[in-house]
Amino acid sequence: MTIAVDLVRKINIEINRGKEKWGRTDTNPGALLNAATEELGEVAHAVNHEEGFEVVTQEIAEAMGVLSRLYDMYMTRLWK
Repeated sequence: MTIAVDLVRKINIEINRGKEKWGRTDTNPGALLNAATEELGEVAHAVNHEEGFEVVTQEIAEAMGVLSRLYDMYMTRLWK
């Protein structure tokens, strides 16, 4: 299985949007973990309330965008 190109594009958009909106939270792993947890809750809500393909996939991309930022933080050791 590979990640669909459309999903990667959406994730990159969310990474950039999150950095613009929240700024330097990428220096705090706890803040990003909290954001990822919140985003995952939004995915669950969208799925459980059958909000439709567009909403669910957007929420997934948002959650993955935050998790990608957390991953990048640990890979580049910005949190030291």
